[in-house]
Parts: sequence; C-alpha cells; structure tokens
Amino acid sequence: MKKYWITGVMTVLAIAAIAGVACTAAADNSGPKVFNVTESGQQITLSPGDSLVVTLDSNATTGFSWSIAGISDEDVIDDVSNEYQASDSGLMGAGGQEIWTFEAAEKGTSTIEMQYIRPWEPGVEPAGTFNVTVVVE
Repeated sequence: MKKYWITGVMTVLAIAAIAGVACTAAADNSGPKVFNVTESGQQITLSPGDSLVVTLDSNATTGFSWSIAGISDEDVIDDVSNEYQASDSGLMGAGGQEIWTFEAAEKGTSTIEMQYIRPWEPGVEPAGTFNVTVVVE
C-alpha cells in the first residue's frame, strides 16, 4: 500500500514539474531575442522597440573580432551596443564572447551581415561569418 502511495505522489510531482516548465516556456515571450552563430542565415520577426542580441564566440587574444560587414537598411534596425566578455576560466588566452545588441526601429526588412576578421588584414577572407534577416512588423 505504501509503495502505491509513494508512486502516486511521485507521479503527481512529475506532472506538476512538467506543467511548470511548459508554462514557463510558453510565457517567456518577453525580453530580447537571442541568436548565435548556429542560427546564421535565419529570419526573425520583431516589433518596433524589440531587441535582438547576437552572441558570438570570439577570442581577442588572436586579434580576431566580429565586425558589422553591412546592415542593408539602417532605418529598420539599429546597432545599439557591442561588448566583449572574456572567459571566466582563468586560463591565459581563453576565448570569450562578443555580445551585439540591435534594436528594431521601424517597419521593414533588413539583413545584418557580420564577419570575424583581423581589422588590419584587408582583403583576407573572414574566419567566420554570421547573418540574420530581421523583419520588423
């Protein structure tokens, strides 16, 4: 009898936990939309005033950094900020991440193109690329 009671309680707790996760995931539509390099080439729909955060692996010790190669319509999307976060591993030369924040300004479509380059090496193929098409409705 005790075994069935414990099984019943565990089942109820498991269902409650799953329901809580589902509600949290469904309700989490606020805040900035976050993209990384694996999502390159995708399209995102934003409303005016929404933020897009692009987080890209980077290693400042190599001389490489991410730069904006182009924004096809700067009236649609604004480049708000860019910061480098070093790794907290404590290891010398460990890479970190560059975090770029963009804001949807007005309705339209714009493509953001980025390149992982050494700025002093013009004409050299980038070590990495990232692009995303932003539709502001």
